[in-house]
Amino acid sequence: MNEKLLDRVSVEKIDALVDALSEVISSMRIMAENSYSCYRNEAYWACYSLRNMMFTSLRRREQKSAGE
Repeated sequence: MNEKLLDRVSVEKIDALVDALSEVISSMRIMAENSYSCYRNEAYWACYSLRNMMFTSLRRREQKSAGE
C-alpha cells in the first residue's frame, strides 16, 4: 500500500479501522467450524493483512515522531 497515502489518513481513522478489522477477524474465528477453515478463507487473510498494514503505518508514524 502506498505509504504516502496512508500518511494522509488521521491516526484516529486508522485506529478505528484496526478495531473494526479486529472485530471482523474475531467474528470469523468464532463462526468457523475449525481453525483450518478460517485459515483457508481469502477474506480472513485479506482482513488480517490489511490490519497488519495499518499497524505498520502506525508504527512508522510513531518512529518518525520519536526521531524528530
